Amino acid sequence: MRKLIFIFLILSLAMPALADRERVFTVGVRAFNGVQESYRSWSPTLLYLEQNQNKYSFYLMPVFGFEQMRKLLETGQIDFVITQPAEAVILHEKYGSRIILTLLREYSGRTVSYFSSAMFTRAERDDIKDFDDMKGKTLAAIDPEGFGAYWMILKELRDAGLKEGKDFNMVFTGTQDKVVESVLEGRADAGTVRSGILEKMAKNGHIDLKNIKVINSVTDGLPLLHSTKLYPEWAFSAGKDVSEETVNEVQNILTNIPQDAQVLKESVYAGWILPVSYISVYDIMKDLKKGLYEEQPMLGFSDWPFYMKILVPILIIWVIILGYVGFSIYRK
Repeated sequence: MRKLIFIFLILSLAMPALADRERVFTVGVRAFNGVQESYRSWSPTLLYLEQNQNKYSFYLMPVFGFEQMRKLLETGQIDFVITQPAEAVILHEKYGSRIILTLLREYSGRTVSYFSSAMFTRAERDDIKDFDDMKGKTLAAIDPEGFGAYWMILKELRDAGLKEGKDFNMVFTGTQDKVVESVLEGRADAGTVRSGILEKMAKNGHIDLKNIKVINSVTDGLPLLHSTKLYPEWAFSAGKDVSEETVNEVQNILTNIPQDAQVLKESVYAGWILPVSYISVYDIMKDLKKGLYEEQPMLGFSDWPFYMKILVPILIIWVIILGYVGFSIYRK
């Protein structure tokens, strides 16, 4: 809390100096763990952008869901977006934003641009050893639209022949910390969170990893507990109306952050790079029929536009009248 207050004070003191800048850009950030966590994690980045050029200022806006993010971007209320990869891809394809940077994180001295998902249960649960064992069980996840904290594991479960709602039940908690709590307190048989969450909670003293068992633990280039293959990290995107000049300046500043810069000590990442390929994000959405490939349900009458509700009945009445007239003439 003290660090958060300190950041607000710095931003407040900086406002007079920023008043004569050309434009204020609003940056929408997915607030997966609340407003305070968003400000704590991302305010140093926006402050760094302001300090390293003299034309623009940046305003942080925590956003709580995809629909809100979509509406804000579509109506021009936000100019940049920092969010998980699936949402970044959907916003690019449907609303014209451009992925301009990929996040870097550092674990055990290794810098990576990818992450995974960890599926876990309580250590004493001998009945859950693999994905197949989730049949008849309850799985906790953050949100139906969660990428690293739901879709990655859902892909593995479906590949194992299990279908959500049929072979296993889902419960959504709203935050990843609550996913872990649900499992440890017995309200769910297993849970799924993005890689790194379990280690972070253990480091902060919230859990003991001895009480956790990771299902289908994978050993690869990611030095964290995880259960799936690797996918590209979070993306920094620019709205379609942001100029190439501004995009280039943001890219140049953030890809050249010195390793000893204070912003990296205060943030949740180790740097930024020019965007990596997000093709695997398209693939998982296609396999799951989620996001860009979500199957739309057939519209009921209540879903029709207002004019259709009027025109269709009128058309039906005219067909009936014409049919009656034609039949009467035929009989004569």
